[in-house]
Amino acid sequence: MNRDLKYWKEAATVILTSGVRNCFVNKDPTSTQTCQPPRSVPKQKRNAIHSWLEKPVFDYAVLMLQRSAKSSFLPHAQVFPGGTVSPSDFSNEWIQMFRSFCKPPNFKLGIVRQTSKRAPILATDRRKLGSEVPGEVAFRICAIRETFEESGILLVKPNTPETCSSSQGAIKLTQYDQKELANWRLLVQRNAANFIKLCKELDCIPNIWALKEWSNWLTPTHLERKRFDTAFFICCLQEIPFTLQDGYETVSYNWMSPPDFAEGYISGKFYIPPPQWYELSRLCQIPHFQDLQQFSQQRALEGCERWLPIRLLASDGSAILYPGDDLYPEDPDYTGEKQVNITSSKTLEQLRLEVTKLNRAELRDLHVIILYVNIEPPYKHINPLMVNPILSSYL
Repeated sequence: MNRDLKYWKEAATVILTSGVRNCFVNKDPTSTQTCQPPRSVPKQKRNAIHSWLEKPVFDYAVLMLQRSAKSSFLPHAQVFPGGTVSPSDFSNEWIQMFRSFCKPPNFKLGIVRQTSKRAPILATDRRKLGSEVPGEVAFRICAIRETFEESGILLVKPNTPETCSSSQGAIKLTQYDQKELANWRLLVQRNAANFIKLCKELDCIPNIWALKEWSNWLTPTHLERKRFDTAFFICCLQEIPFTLQDGYETVSYNWMSPPDFAEGYISGKFYIPPPQWYELSRLCQIPHFQDLQQFSQQRALEGCERWLPIRLLASDGSAILYPGDDLYPEDPDYTGEKQVNITSSKTLEQLRLEVTKLNRAELRDLHVIILYVNIEPPYKHINPLMVNPILSSYL
């Protein structure tokens, strides 16, 4: 845990996906689970820049949680499960638990091929900060712990010699007694260090190998209240598990396909913040669950760079610039002390037409974020699907 960070709190989240052929149906009124692929929309009602509906129906769902209205950060928003890192995620006790079958330094996660622009949240030598647990391991533990706290889903493996074998494809969760897990969940919510005790008591280990590195987002500096440096991972499950919001930080949950989330957001049913919208739009490019598994596995060791969104203020609205865009600053202010915005008397359309490389989101309304992306995605990633909500008449 980096206590020297002044401007951001370190955090981790997981884009949790699951095939929808089989799922645990929770009849809780605060849940939405799509266990059948969404039906196609008639061609005459398809009207977007590149409609995901022109592709086959999606055969997987994504988990998003609705944050409480009392939350001090992104109230009401739909987000992936995750949260801030705890000192216990970097506890050297994890070394002892992993040592018998996975030797440091990388715990058989594989060596990331990225040689430059490695996200500092993952590249920082944690031994200088008093922990033998690498960031690549600790932030996966954080994401797994927070997922358990917020949704009740426990991403662990039995403590056996085969535990550290590389996870290929979708994983099947180990089954535990739900009453026992509910008791442990309360304990972990009260004290994150109890997650270590849970693993010892249940003779299991966090399934860090099932989480594939995906992206790294920083909270924009113009959001002064709270800023997070968040490592994003992706995980593929064979089937939707028992899920239950915690009733405190999260008030409901949804298992739905990426297009269904997009439709819900655009139609005003719920709010999705820009980073989550960008990542969901990426998933809209991959309709088949098997392809998603293969893609996340193949690029798992490519790495990712740190993305700090920069606000662009135009005469008719605002946009968010991401790295690779021609207007993105060469040396962005990662401290946030300068609070620098890029301003122009031109319109958003004029500014867009004047450049060659685009990687931006134009904010037309609370529920209208239009992505314009034509850059070569770094680290063998995939660009988001560019959907224009203004033109999507079927919504």
